[in-house]
Amino acid sequence: MDDATEGPTETYGSEGPPRTDEFETHPLAKASLDALPTQVAILDGAGDIVYTNHAWQRFARDNDFPGSPQMLGTNYLSVCDTSTGAGASDAGRGIRSVLDGERDEFSLEYPCHGPDERRWFAMRAIRFRHDGRRFALVLHLDVTERKLSELDAERQNTQLRTVDSINVLIRDIIQSLLEVETRAELEDIVCDRLAESVHYEAAWVASTSGQDQTISVRTSTGMDESSVTSIDQLTADEAKQTGVRSALNSDRPTVVHATGDAAGAVQSLGLDDGYRSYVAVPLQYRDARYGVLVVHSNTETAFSEWERAAFAVLGETLGHASNAIENRRLLYADFVTELEFVVGDPESFLTVLSARADCEVELTGFVPLANDAVLQYATVDGTDAATVEAVAETVDTVENVSVISTYDDGLRLEYAVSNTSLVSLLAEYGVNVHTATAVDGDVRVTAEAVTGADIREVIEAVRSEFTNAELIAKREVKRETQTLSEYWDELTERLTDRQLSMLRAAYHAGFFEWPRESSGEEVAASFDLSAATFHEHTRIGLEKMLTMLFDRER
Repeated sequence: MDDATEGPTETYGSEGPPRTDEFETHPLAKASLDALPTQVAILDGAGDIVYTNHAWQRFARDNDFPGSPQMLGTNYLSVCDTSTGAGASDAGRGIRSVLDGERDEFSLEYPCHGPDERRWFAMRAIRFRHDGRRFALVLHLDVTERKLSELDAERQNTQLRTVDSINVLIRDIIQSLLEVETRAELEDIVCDRLAESVHYEAAWVASTSGQDQTISVRTSTGMDESSVTSIDQLTADEAKQTGVRSALNSDRPTVVHATGDAAGAVQSLGLDDGYRSYVAVPLQYRDARYGVLVVHSNTETAFSEWERAAFAVLGETLGHASNAIENRRLLYADFVTELEFVVGDPESFLTVLSARADCEVELTGFVPLANDAVLQYATVDGTDAATVEAVAETVDTVENVSVISTYDDGLRLEYAVSNTSLVSLLAEYGVNVHTATAVDGDVRVTAEAVTGADIREVIEAVRSEFTNAELIAKREVKRETQTLSEYWDELTERLTDRQLSMLRAAYHAGFFEWPRESSGEEVAASFDLSAATFHEHTRIGLEKMLTMLFDRER
């Protein structure tokens, strides 16, 4: 025992509690109690401390008890009554009830946090008698490790319940978008559902406009009018410091908390409304950006990693849905807005080829690939295959150049490009490209967007990606439409009777199913034809049908 706990033996009057030197006659019992990590004290019938073990004394020293760490003679009931610590008064009442004989024992779990650590203890008071007198054995056991484990498990369970709830919310939102016909309706539904949930307080969708990329709120739920107006009036420099711009620049959700260094003007406005954090989610489809969804929470710790992942899925889904809506509107529109651009993109294969080979290149089709590359098809007039391949070797963004066919003074190409082209960018915004021709290093593109679409958004996206792009024409055009009956009449005029018969028979016989329900030989036998003749008629008929289908895209 160290100096702080040895000291002279303390005694009481003949009517008082037993002297502490009684333990000196039982060294094994004293050594056993001192070896315990649990804080142990013995109280007499009045609540005075008559014994403490080493753990109790060590705790008293470590927590600056104003007196001897042995605390002998200190009335522990008074200590409990005057303490402001959590559970102290309950502990005092419980120990009294034990000493008064109302119960044999009492237990209590309570927090006892220090300035640098969180701690919890379990106290237990047990009544016993010695030489005809009442005593209470009081133990304080450090249960911090168990309590922290319980809190961590509870926190994880709460988080899992929240994860499940938010996933259900986002899944329901996505499901509700299937029948939406306009982007405005889509954005209203999303904002309403998010703001009305128990997890979030407000939601709004914004777009950026102009060369300075200021923020404009398109729709909102849970934001008062003054806050919306303040966001619309942010300067370019203020907008640049927000999570909205960060989300657009990074193409992934950006979270801003009230304590963050980059709170910016949007978070300041949110704090005024009682919101402690927000997430800004880009709405995009490939390279097309349809705005930013901003969601506010009144919790500083909101939007964890898994939550951001869920919002990333929602943002991608909204981008796909926005693109599908624009394409559907364009498909059925009677009037369209025709746009004509000229751009000299130094990284474009069309630009480089037309300039270096002194030829004319016309893009005839393109197919997006899964890895964000685009497969393109083009006709080239005025040069040969060797020159095309030589130029392609010098362009880093093009690969797999293949000559499909050649003709007088020209050829047809297939190649893959890894960078964003003007044509693919327009397509991702739901703008249908009619023609794209490159001459002398300039690419001229004619495209059509549905009348009433956000043309400014498209133009700004083009100028943002291609700084030298120039819009040279914009006009409203009445679209030529074709009824289903007219389409069928044209198709049957192109097909011979034999080709139409072969296609119809092959379809009904399950030739186009997989696995096939009938082979080519079996269908051919029905017409008393060879399999080769059947396949020839079928292939030519399919080519005519696909030509009509894909020519409608141009």
